[in-house]
Amino acid sequence: MSDQYTIENRSKLEAYLATHSLPSGLGNEESACTVAAINLAITGKLTDKIPSCMSLVLGRTTIRMQDWMPDQMRNSKRYKRLIPDMPGTGRERETERLAVLMDWMWTVVLPQLQPLADNHGFGPAWRNMCEVKTPAAAANAAEAAAAANAAWVAGIAAARAAARAARAAANAAANAADRLHRLHAAANAAEAAAAAVAARAVDAEFWEVVDPICVLERMTYLGEGER
Repeated sequence: MSDQYTIENRSKLEAYLATHSLPSGLGNEESACTVAAINLAITGKLTDKIPSCMSLVLGRTTIRMQDWMPDQMRNSKRYKRLIPDMPGTGRERETERLAVLMDWMWTVVLPQLQPLADNHGFGPAWRNMCEVKTPAAAANAAEAAAAANAAWVAGIAAARAAARAARAAANAAANAADRLHRLHAAANAAEAAAAAVAARAVDAEFWEVVDPICVLERMTYLGEGER
């Protein structure tokens, strides 16, 4: 527990989550999004500005993911049990949290679109992207998707976002203090996942496989187990 996130703050947050529903989008004081609920508990203000006691990479990713989760998942006991552990994560291990997110994007989310890529005529480029995990391979997959079937907007958007995320992550890795590139990488990795959601959201099995709560848990605890 940090000076900015006290036991009292945590208790307020847990009480709020137990009695209120979380919406897609910012919401209001009666139904606030994840980060807004955290801020209500800490400062009493309705805002989705990531509090200083919370990882920026985790916060940025949470804002995006909670918006496209199904309502039932966003308001599940599992997710609400996780939220009180998000504040207090700090910003000392941002590179590790980004690595968890990038790994999930490459190895879990984007491969779920492989059957659609095969059906749309650019399967080899998509498979190569998921295997080599480079900006160039992702850019090639986006070009192949556009050339094969420009109407498949979700696939093109996912590959382009993956390319941007990979470039930003590479720049961040080259400069350990480069917070801006880590945030860009996180935002684009979440965008790539959102595009995948757009392509597969009607498929219930998709949600079980990609399990967005799992990656948020991994980013929160970083292998330390639940607190």
